[in-house]
Amino acid sequence: MAIKIVGISTSPRHANSEIMVKAALEAAKGINAEVITEFVSLAGKNIKGCTNCRACIKTGYCIIKDDWEECFKPLRDPVPNGVIIGAPVYFFNLNSQTRAFLERTTSLLKGNFFSEAKQFPPDWTKTAAAGMAVGFDRNGGQEHAISSLDHWFLTNNFVVVGGTHVGYIGAPGWLMEESNKDSVEKDVKVGMKSAQIIGEKVARTALMLQLGNEALKNM
Repeated sequence: MAIKIVGISTSPRHANSEIMVKAALEAAKGINAEVITEFVSLAGKNIKGCTNCRACIKTGYCIIKDDWEECFKPLRDPVPNGVIIGAPVYFFNLNSQTRAFLERTTSLLKGNFFSEAKQFPPDWTKTAAAGMAVGFDRNGGQEHAISSLDHWFLTNNFVVVGGTHVGYIGAPGWLMEESNKDSVEKDVKVGMKSAQIIGEKVARTALMLQLGNEALKNM
């Protein structure tokens, strides 16, 4: 049974967040030969924050002209079976580009709240999801950033997958107090290990959700 897992690095650089997301996708592919992955990077993309202009209530889409629609499309057209989002930690939480990327989803939710709205959110109730975060210090805010990602997943009805004893709620990466673009690769015991675990768990959960959905169709 083929499933698709999308991995998104929300960092403005092609660096450590990207390394962890790609590691998770590789681990996911190792679970089943039919696991298909797609990687999306926000590096170099222009993504503005939501201004609550409410135009999307009438139009059915966000009117802000930038790269958000292109970058978000893999999460909705079609809806994937699994999603992994990796972000850098800025000031103990998500960086602004990640926040902007997530907040713009409000343009898809208006049909839940306004009768005149033309847009309804995708059905993510059968999509497994997990968050990852990379920080300069071991205790630099990774848990806060991952929690913010998990809150977004839960708000949008994803099936949230955590780590195990390594990372617990997600995959926390540590730059070992270095600033190199590949520093996280040295964090073998926690960062890279948790990325592998998250990738495998998202793939397994996605497969179970898909199999369960197929079984329910016959009931």
